[in-house]
Amino acid sequence: MAFDQETAAKPRVLIADDDPILRETLRFSLEVDFDVDAVENGEACLARLKSSPKDLVLLDIEMPGIDGYETCRRLRQEYPDLPVIFVSSKDTLDERLRAFDSGGDDFVIKPFDAEVLLRKALKAVQFHAARSQLAAEKNSLQQMAMGFLQNMGETGVLLNFMRNTLGCVSYEVLAERLLQAAKEYGLNCHVQVRHEGGAISWTSTGPATELEASILDKSVSMGRIFQFSNRLVVNYHYVSLLVNDLPSDNELAGRIRDNTAILVESAEAIAETIGVRKQSALRADALQKASDQSYGAIERLREMYRRQQLDTRFLLQHLLDNVEKTYVFLGLTDRQEESVTSTVRGGADEILQLFEQSAAFEQEFNNILSALGNKA
Repeated sequence: MAFDQETAAKPRVLIADDDPILRETLRFSLEVDFDVDAVENGEACLARLKSSPKDLVLLDIEMPGIDGYETCRRLRQEYPDLPVIFVSSKDTLDERLRAFDSGGDDFVIKPFDAEVLLRKALKAVQFHAARSQLAAEKNSLQQMAMGFLQNMGETGVLLNFMRNTLGCVSYEVLAERLLQAAKEYGLNCHVQVRHEGGAISWTSTGPATELEASILDKSVSMGRIFQFSNRLVVNYHYVSLLVNDLPSDNELAGRIRDNTAILVESAEAIAETIGVRKQSALRADALQKASDQSYGAIERLREMYRRQQLDTRFLLQHLLDNVEKTYVFLGLTDRQEESVTSTVRGGADEILQLFEQSAAFEQEFNNILSALGNKA
């Protein structure tokens, strides 16, 4: 962002020159627009920069001790972006090249024009401010991009966990995959999955020991999300996750809390689904057993009905034969014998007519058996 002389504080300039008259002349030329500070040599310049940051440095070349070139090279090691303008009476190509090679940004010839010096100084500060803002914006964009990529990666872990557990029918597998997802977040965790038959406790190395399981049992009563020291507990009805190594960085720890809460909530839904599936499987198994038993009972009933038909036909025929055999002992007339035979046969025929409905019974048996097992 360009320097605004009306709204911003004055930029700070440091003058390094061994000539006191020239130092004051430079101060007078710049003090309206700059906060001016001055030292007499290169060593003092480097020391002043450490104690009092500046926005611009004006350097003489020939000074006692280290010269302007060496001063510039040294300050560039600590302040690579700080604008430096050389102010010198030497105006040769070699001097300008040496000034450039040592890290200078501009060159002003002594004796100087005050207006030219002021414009160069303001331009250097404005350029430095704009470059600093661009660097800050670039860094901010990089941070945003890195954060976006990191969020995508963290979201990918959750999506993969959901994708890999949607068809899960085992609490053990759910615990293993939850630990794997936590590992992809870079976390060392313990997990417990509770169900009607008990609880499954796992660590990153496999099934939890008695002590580790007891820690998880205790953590269930600590609320939905509980943090102590560098540990974090996330509890739901069926699933608990204990993070053992929560980082000290607040921003990172906050993301981990959010991500693990979503992860455990997703695992909770999967655990509920597994429970429903297991109950459904038990009911389906019970229904299948009942269906098989009913099928067998109806098969036996149909067979008994068929045998009853055959036995009844046989007994009726046997009865009719026995009646006719007794005629010789009863001394009946032919007319009497015919009357008795007609009566007996009429009764037998009525009984046998009932069996004519057997086809309808057979069809009903077949329908029932087909509905139960599609076996008839």
